[in-house]
Amino acid sequence: GDEPTGRMVHATNRPKVNLVQTKSISTLKDEIVVPRGTPVTCIAGIKLQSEDVGAAIQFLEFCRSFGKICKIGKGLPEEILTDLTQLEEVSSVVANVHINLLSIIENGKDNPFDKYPSHGDEWIRKVGEYINLTLHAEDFTLRCLNQGVSGYKILNPSCKLEVLNCLCNEALSSKKLRTYIDIEDKKCMARQKIKAATRKQKELKRRHDDMTKTIKGGDIANNEEANDILSQIKEAEEIKKAARNGL
Repeated sequence: GDEPTGRMVHATNRPKVNLVQTKSISTLKDEIVVPRGTPVTCIAGIKLQSEDVGAAIQFLEFCRSFGKICKIGKGLPEEILTDLTQLEEVSSVVANVHINLLSIIENGKDNPFDKYPSHGDEWIRKVGEYINLTLHAEDFTLRCLNQGVSGYKILNPSCKLEVLNCLCNEALSSKKLRTYIDIEDKKCMARQKIKAATRKQKELKRRHDDMTKTIKGGDIANNEEANDILSQIKEAEEIKKAARNGL
């Protein structure tokens, strides 16, 4: 046969690799030490049971978004949580937040405390009616709410938080809060338009200034592109003006 021509290529000597697994996967897993996390049990300076942290954060977020319209002023959310989770008695702030939420849900125009006195049982029983409709609560919770103040005191902090958050969720479907959300959404869109128009104006003014520097003598009165930029700047200003009217 023909003899091979050209340069012979020899395989290089490679170090031998030990393909035998020296440790099992389970052994490697055992050697990985994962630090134990610290459970978060303190929210807004309030010590809570770990199972109540999520519900507490949910309520605080509701207050942050809707506290003003729900008459939950600064410092009240924390006071409500403290009383709700640490007091057996029903404090006035706890009663008041439930009554105000009931008023929003029922679209009440009169003083809600005339209908639901904070020292009475009626507001708790009414809360029980909404809980029964919207939350698959245990019969025990509903029975306690139907008993008024005496029954409410029996509920543990977790149940009380669940009841309060359920009422907050129900309030989100009310006409008052839906209207408020729509208004806030429109304001947010208006602010975004203002920011976008401001950025556009800034860029257009920069381009106009650069053009003024490059044209001999800076006379750009008859420059079509420069006039177009000025027109766009004015248009952006009109957009900002219209958006501000929506705030």
